[in-house]
Order: sequence, then structure tokens, then C-alpha cells
Amino acid sequence: MSRPYSFLLNRKYVLIAVIAVLCLAGIYRGAENYLAKVRVPPEERLTVALDKTINSSAFRFRMAVKIGDDTISKVEGERVAPDNVHIKGTMQDLPVEFIHAGDKTYVKGYWSDRWICLEGNKMAESELFVTEFNPLGIFNFKDIPVVKEIKDKKTDLKVLEFNPIVQNSLMELNYDNYFYRIWVDPKQQVITKALIQAQGKIKDNNKLEINLELWDHNKQIKIEQPDV
Repeated sequence: MSRPYSFLLNRKYVLIAVIAVLCLAGIYRGAENYLAKVRVPPEERLTVALDKTINSSAFRFRMAVKIGDDTISKVEGERVAPDNVHIKGTMQDLPVEFIHAGDKTYVKGYWSDRWICLEGNKMAESELFVTEFNPLGIFNFKDIPVVKEIKDKKTDLKVLEFNPIVQNSLMELNYDNYFYRIWVDPKQQVITKALIQAQGKIKDNNKLEINLELWDHNKQIKIEQPDV
């Protein structure tokens, strides 16, 4: 005779537990949203975003590089730490696709429509492709004197602007007066978009512009060697 009562009592406890879990979930989401809106000094926001972005285990990206009025490269791809990368797009108006995995680089479209295997890391380390193979290399700086946060009502992202002293041999050699605008996800605290501009050292009209988009930070991404 006690079973119905016991059954109802158990259901009552289960209901209480479910409500408690939902309440905790609501509190967590509320706290996350609150922290995202809390005023953080732009220097601190940038430092954290750079650290979390550069140390992402994997990410996908889209990048366009222009010099003057000419688009030098326009690629999309993914990168998995430490140095596996897959990119596809156009370079110098030629369709190309690269896969770098382990100590081998595979190229298709640049010289042939078939995959060509290059032993070693020479292609990935070449200054000709260093930006496309490692887009996060543009976030290496010697110093960032001032960081400003820009209000933009069109987005929930935090927009930061600064003029850094870059630490990149290729960029230092050819360009100067760098301007960066980056968009930071306040919840994940990672960079999702960046605009980089610089003036050419040789010619004033030799202006550099890089547009970079980043997403799927720390997601499970697998890059495999193609069949050759």
C-alpha cells in the first residue's frame, strides 16, 4: 500500500532536482552574459585575446592580402597545432591548394592539377607563403604602445584599434606604420576578425592590407595527407 506514495515522493524529488539544474544553468548563462558585458580595460582584453587565439589548438580561417590595388592572395583553410595546415584559394590569380602535414607539403594547382609532394618544411617556411600558412604570425608584436576600444553598435563583438611595432621579418622589411583593428568575442575571448594596414617603405602607394576571419577555435579539425 505504500508504493503509490513512495512513487509520488520519488517523482517529487526528481522534479525538484530538474528544476535545480535548470536554475543553475540559467545562473551560469546569466553570469557568462554579465561577464561579457563587464568593462574590461582594452589592454587587458587584447592581451587575453592574443594569448587565447595564438594558443588555439585548431581553427578555420579566411584571408585576403592586397598590395596597392592588387589582390595577392585570397584563401580559406584550417590549421591544427603545431603546424598542420590546409589552404585553398587563389594566389597571384592562380587557383592553388596546399596541405602541410608532418614534414611534407602537398601542392595542387600552382604547377599542376595533380598533387605534388615536397619533402621537408621549406614550402611552409618560405617567406612567399608564410602569411597564408601561418595567419596568426601577424599577431606577433614587439610592443603595442596604446590600445583603444571603439564603440560599434552594429556588432556585439569588442572592437580594438592599435598601432603596434610588429615582430615579423617579412613585414618589418617591406612595410611600416602598421594599423590594426581586431574584433574580439567577449565570451570566448578570442579574435574572430582582423584588419591590418601598413605603408610600403619603398613606395607610398605600395600599401599592404590584410583581412582575416577566424572561427571554430579549438574545435576538432583533422587534416590528412592526400593520395598522391
